Amino acid sequence: MNRQTDLLTVSNLSIGFQLEKEKFLAVEDVSFSIKKGESLGIVGESGCGKSVTAMSIIRLLPIPPAYLSGVITFDGTDILKADIEALHKIRGKEIGVVFQEPSTSLNPTKTIGDQISEVFTTHNPELSKEIIKNKAVELLSKVGIPNAQERFGSYPHEFSGGMKQRVSIAIAIALNPKLLIADEPTTALDVTIQAQILDLIKKIQNERKSSVLIITHNMGIVADFCDRIVVMYAGRIVESAKTKDLFSSTSHPYTIGLLNSIPSATSDKKKLYSITGSVPHPKEYRKGCRFFDRCEKRITECESDVPPPLFKVGEGHKAACWLYENTAE
Repeated sequence: MNRQTDLLTVSNLSIGFQLEKEKFLAVEDVSFSIKKGESLGIVGESGCGKSVTAMSIIRLLPIPPAYLSGVITFDGTDILKADIEALHKIRGKEIGVVFQEPSTSLNPTKTIGDQISEVFTTHNPELSKEIIKNKAVELLSKVGIPNAQERFGSYPHEFSGGMKQRVSIAIAIALNPKLLIADEPTTALDVTIQAQILDLIKKIQNERKSSVLIITHNMGIVADFCDRIVVMYAGRIVESAKTKDLFSSTSHPYTIGLLNSIPSATSDKKKLYSITGSVPHPKEYRKGCRFFDRCEKRITECESDVPPPLFKVGEGHKAACWLYENTAE
C-alpha cells in the first residue's frame, strides 16, 4: 500500500450496533484504500455493510447505537479521532456525498438554490449573496439542469428523480472535494438516466482530478466506472482486485455468483441464474466463512469456525476463500 499517494486509507474497520440488550457487528475487519484520482467500487447485495462502511468515513453513523474501531485516515487526518470542528471542515468541503435517494436527502421545504447555496454560506461565509447565487446557478448548469437561472427558485417536488440526483451531485461537488462518495447514486432511476448520472460523475472526476468511492449492487456499473473493486459479503471483504482482473479471473464463489446473475442478451440459458438463499442478519453470522450456506463450491475446510483470510490469487488480487489456501501466490 503506497501511503504517499493514498488519499483515503481504511484499516481493520469494524462497525457494531447496540440495540437495547442486543449487540452485534455489522462490518468486521475491513481494509481498503483509495489513491488520488482513483475510482473504487464497493459491491455486494443489500445488507452486506457497504453503506455503513461508506458513512463511517465521514462519521455520519449515530454513536450510540453505533460503535466503531479501526483506523480511517483521510489526507493525513485520523477521522475517528477528529473533533467535531475538524469534521465540519471536511464534510462537504473535502469529502462530498451523493446519497442514494435524492427525494429524502433534499429538503422539501427549501428551494434548490437555497440548498446549494447553503454549502457556500457554511464553508465560505465571506462570500456575498450575489456571488453565491452565481456559483449555485453555474453548478446547476454544469450538472445539466436546463434553464438554471429559472430553476434556482424551484422546490425538489418540481424536479424529476434524475434531476433531483443531479442537484444532489451539484451540492456534493460545490467546493471541489478531494473525495466524492456516491452511495447507490442510480437507485430508482431508469436505465437511460442511470447512464447519464454515471457519465456526469465520471466527467466531473476527470475535470477535477478527484477520487470517487461508489457503492452499488450493480456489477455492470463498476465494470465501466471503477479502477478497482472491493466485493463485500455479510460485513467482510471477500474479494478485491483491479477491475479488469476481477472480471477476467473472478475467484470468490460469491463474486462468481454475482456475475452469473447479470442478464445477458447473448446467453442461451432459459432461466436467469440466482444465488440461493439470502444475506444473513448480522446476529446470525457464522464464525467461519459467512458464505458457506449459499456456496456451491464449499469444501471440508469451509466448515471451520476460522474465517478464511484474503489469499493472494494474483497481482493486487485477493480472495477470502479456502479454495485458494494451497494455490495462493
